[in-house]
Amino acid sequence: MLNPLTLHLPKTSLEAARLYKELEDSKVLAGGTFLLNSMKLLKHKGTKTARNILSLAKVDELKGISFQGDTLTIKSMTRINDLFESPLPDGHLKILHTVCRNISTNPIRNMATVGGNLTCRYTWTEMGAVMIALDAKMHFLGSDAKEEIIPAENFFKNAARSEKLFTHVTIKTQAAARTAYRRVRKTLHVDVPMLAVCVKTEIKGKQWYNTRIGINNGVAFAQRDPVLEEFLNKSSSSSGLGKEALEHLTTAIYDTRSSDYKQHMFRISLKSAIEEICHS
Repeated sequence: MLNPLTLHLPKTSLEAARLYKELEDSKVLAGGTFLLNSMKLLKHKGTKTARNILSLAKVDELKGISFQGDTLTIKSMTRINDLFESPLPDGHLKILHTVCRNISTNPIRNMATVGGNLTCRYTWTEMGAVMIALDAKMHFLGSDAKEEIIPAENFFKNAARSEKLFTHVTIKTQAAARTAYRRVRKTLHVDVPMLAVCVKTEIKGKQWYNTRIGINNGVAFAQRDPVLEEFLNKSSSSSGLGKEALEHLTTAIYDTRSSDYKQHMFRISLKSAIEEICHS
């Protein structure tokens, strides 16, 4: 079902980082739910596929979830279901459970990894918008053993490209933060997000501040809406805030190459997420 290839099985993250740098015509294999299907499809079309596959299955140091101080660490080879079932994401970080639950089916979640979802370079995957909203930091390891830390927002601005090995993501907890997440599936029979919205803010009294809005429009990589953030940071929770916020959007994010239905669903999703936070 696949074209001939060479499978590499490093046992440490540094060995994997060096192979990732050295190997030509290569792809990284995490859970395999994206890569293997893509390679099968490309072969079926008669298109060239990667000659070297770098599997991270044996790199145990890239698996697991931990919490130290005020920081949650999720390693790249952590399966989606492992994150979903973990008690560690607490407070506003419980939104990660919601996102995981929305990803495909249980068999897929038992294979797919956090790292694969973030770095596969499909624009429609679930994790990008929430990581941007949570101000997550993505950690990469170079072949020289040096670490590079990139904010999730910047990673996706660069079209989810990196020449280094993604090892883990870190997210700081914020006691006053509240989050809400919405997604709309592509079709009744295709359960991938047509769009996704994640709202994170801190509230003192009723005043919103430090608001971050992560948006996945399914066309471009996940991004922030600065116009909506600026409006909400000057606002207080009220019964009409969700509706009023729809007059303060970076419309190009939602309307470029969008159908009327998609534009409508974006606005419903944003209004619902903002109202959830107002009433929480």
